[in-house]
Amino acid sequence: MQINKKNMIESQLKPEGISCQKTLDCIQKVNREDFVPKEFQKLSYAEYDIPLQNNFHMLRPLIVAKILQLLKVTSSDEILEIGTGSGYLTCCLSIMGKVVDTIDNDKSMLEEAKKSHDKYNIYNVNYAHKDIFSSWAPEKKYDIIVVTGAAEERIYKLEQALNKNGKMFIVIGNHPVMNVYIIEKVSENKLVCDQSFETTIDHLTNNNKKNILNF
Repeated sequence: MQINKKNMIESQLKPEGISCQKTLDCIQKVNREDFVPKEFQKLSYAEYDIPLQNNFHMLRPLIVAKILQLLKVTSSDEILEIGTGSGYLTCCLSIMGKVVDTIDNDKSMLEEAKKSHDKYNIYNVNYAHKDIFSSWAPEKKYDIIVVTGAAEERIYKLEQALNKNGKMFIVIGNHPVMNVYIIEKVSENKLVCDQSFETTIDHLTNNNKKNILNF
């Protein structure tokens, strides 16, 4: 698998502009196969939509690398992740940041992610079983917010949870056209929303079918 990881970095990530050494080092540290269902482990480092529970999929390797590079995560960052999914991105964020609060509305996926994280002796991740489309709202502010599933529109209660100079990664749209946006709080009263690239990922979902937390 280590050969597959090296090939992924050299032939999939670097040619697509992933040049941040901190991002590459983090991806090198985390074995993606530790988070992939056994029947799909041979595809761990492929640009493939690996199925998870309940018809959801892992984020592809390039998307994960772009998230880490675009957000420029630092060791002092407090991070909110919406959609724990397999826990692979959570693990990467925990290595690069100070603390990660990760939320998913699928309790079984949270439990599986915790088991995978045990292999890495992770102690800076807090897990919560919540539905962000309910009355729930963040209880504190964050330097980084990552929304791992697509939304139909901006989620303002998450934007309000950004610290000054904080950044949020979110995918907005519907198949076949979805766009990645980086939303930055440049001052106490001003947010800047920049479109970054096009992609397709699973939607977030809640009990109103608006879309869920996964990946």
